Amino acid sequence: MRTKKQTLFADILGTVTKYFLILVIVVLVGVFFSGIRRVESGNVALVLRFGKLVGDTYEEQVHEPGLLFAFPYIIDEVVIVPTGNVIEQSVTTHFTDRDTTLSTADGGYVITGDQSIAVISASVKYVISDPVAYTLRVKDAEYLINAAVSNAMLCEAANLDVDNLLTDGKDAFSAAVLERAMERLEPMGVGVTLNTLELTNVAMPEEVREYYDDVNAATVQAETIVERARQYRENIIPLAEAMANAYVTDARSELAAKTSEANNSLAEFWGTLAEYENSPEVVRTRIYAAKAALFMQRIGKVRVVQDGETNIIIKP
Repeated sequence: MRTKKQTLFADILGTVTKYFLILVIVVLVGVFFSGIRRVESGNVALVLRFGKLVGDTYEEQVHEPGLLFAFPYIIDEVVIVPTGNVIEQSVTTHFTDRDTTLSTADGGYVITGDQSIAVISASVKYVISDPVAYTLRVKDAEYLINAAVSNAMLCEAANLDVDNLLTDGKDAFSAAVLERAMERLEPMGVGVTLNTLELTNVAMPEEVREYYDDVNAATVQAETIVERARQYRENIIPLAEAMANAYVTDARSELAAKTSEANNSLAEFWGTLAEYENSPEVVRTRIYAAKAALFMQRIGKVRVVQDGETNIIIKP
């Protein structure tokens, strides 16, 4: 016959067993439904079954937004990849060693084509174009992106003078860096597409910034003086050309008048010569009378002196 202790123990054991079975069922149900995932818009999902990607083709491997049915977590692992998001990543050039005397704000620098030093850092924006490659084929995509863009900045900076890099050459520099960085990333199979590159810091190192500002100010002043001289030249040369043209025009007009006058005199001479050869006396008398009349016109006033008159007063 069972004792009270045995009965109590049996009841407790039965209760524990019941709740344990309920817990096991709940865990099994949770594990069973753990493979059901909802892929949000802007994302895709990859399923890894025992660590291996499920699917033979790209369409089978990449699951678009919506419900995704997979085996429980102990069998399948669902990896969510944000392909619809624009990812922004800070990028700096290679850092200087701790023992160096160069202490820039961000620790990075490039050497330009004129052998100057400039501090450059940037922010790159990209999208994941191949989720399989981005997730599984590379270990650290951000590191590769940073290395590719940094290398591109170093290479492109070597093609520019520091003045061009710090002023109006930034846009061209950014475009060239972006293109070169994509050329570096494509053979690596990172699975990203770089969209934009924004230069967040382009400056001279603190140690030489004061001297650079002085040189820049002197350069600006020199350019201002040259521009003023150029404007003066542009104003004075047209004025001088106009005056020269006026002098030439007046000289040509005077030349034409003198030439015409000389031609008229020459024609008159030849005509008179022909008449003189035919009637010398008549022509001589006519010329004498004409010259005398012209001479009398130039005198203006004529007074005839009588014979014996000695008291002559000439008044103006």
